[in-house]
This record gives sequence, C-alpha cells and structure tokens, in this order.
Amino acid sequence: MQGIRVNRVVCVAVCQALLLGSVDLGAEARAVEFESTTISFKNANATNTTNTINTTNQEPISVAFKFEGGPGQIPTTRAYITAGTNKFAFLVPGEFKLASSDPQKVTLMKGDGSCLISVRVIGSRPPSDKPFDAAAAQVLLKAEHPDATITSEFGMFAEGAGGPAFEINWGVGVLTRASRVGFIPLRAGLLEFRVDSSPKNLAPSLGDFNYVMLTFRASDENGKLAATPLIDNL
Repeated sequence: MQGIRVNRVVCVAVCQALLLGSVDLGAEARAVEFESTTISFKNANATNTTNTINTTNQEPISVAFKFEGGPGQIPTTRAYITAGTNKFAFLVPGEFKLASSDPQKVTLMKGDGSCLISVRVIGSRPPSDKPFDAAAAQVLLKAEHPDATITSEFGMFAEGAGGPAFEINWGVGVLTRASRVGFIPLRAGLLEFRVDSSPKNLAPSLGDFNYVMLTFRASDENGKLAATPLIDNL
C-alpha cells in the first residue's frame, strides 16, 4: 500500500503557521482520554429535515482511536468510525482528544479547549434524481442553528467527493461562535464535517480541520477501508 509521504520539517513549519492563535471554549466539552478506546452510542430516531435525506432509524455508531506507527512511519493516532456496515477513518490532529458526543456525531476537542472538530453521520445518501445542493444544506444548517448568519458559501471535499459548505456566526454577545460546516454526500451516506471556535480564531483552527479532511477515508461497497499510513520521508 502506498503511504502518504510527508516531509517532517515542512509539515511542522506549515502547521505552526496555521495554528497560531487560540480561543477558549470553556466548559462546552470535557475531554477524555482515548488511547485504545472504543465507544458505542445508541442512536435515537431523528426527524427528517428535507425530502431527500433519510435520517430515521440510523444504525448505532461506534468510534475507536488507535495509535499507529512502525518502521519508516510517522507515529499517529487514527479515529475509526463504524456506522452499520459502513466504516470511516481519519488521522487525529496533535493535542486533540475525544469530547462528549451525541449518537450521530464524533467530536474532538483540542487539549487547551481552543476548538472543536466533529464528524457527523446524518443519514443515507440523497437519491441521484434529487441532488443535495446548497439550498438543502441550508435547511439542515438552520435546523441546528436558527440564529446563524452565513458569512460565506463554498465547496468542501473529502474522499474524492464534494458538497456545499458554509462559514457561519451564531450565538449572542460574548457567546458568539464561528463555524465552518460542510455537507458531503458519500456512497455510505450524507456526512457533516465541522470546526467550531470563536470568530477571531476560526482561521487559525483550519489547519487542524484540513488535516482531518485530507486524511478522511470511507469504506468501499464491500466494506473494505483503506487507511494509508504516514510515511516518514527523512
């Protein structure tokens, strides 16, 4: 299997540039240790928010965090999500831990509480005759944050697929938060990818978020998940 080749010096320099700055989310989520841990969630029935997405009777999801490494590899921690017969995986950014999570969503929190990153399994893939567009995504977005103000709209990509994405501000006064939220229809279903922080520190949080997006993998129609290791090129 061909690995992901990374030049350690360049990677560290880029990450330091991207991650300057911090924001305090306080007690919004409490981190817990995740090494070699598997957690299962029972999923309550959700309400349909559009006519194109089935969010009812979702399979319970489980998440496992595994340390990976070996000769010629950069040691990493990878998150594995199982939703029924579908599997997903992504590399966990440094200093992130598993935070409190609801049945559909896996949420990571940085060790200093500066930002949250989440991956949510919303429901089945929208039918091919009803493409999932920005209007459908806004329905889901507004259902979660009715007071949200959309500041920009663009596309987001993961595992070779793309979907609508937004940057939003929500909350009031000192509790105002900023988020980048993307909705991507994959073969396995519709997924939401999200990063939350304070408005002035959203940009510095995108380095960790992009790390998750770039390393995200989904299983194929046979349930096989190919998660490539990080190869040390030095």
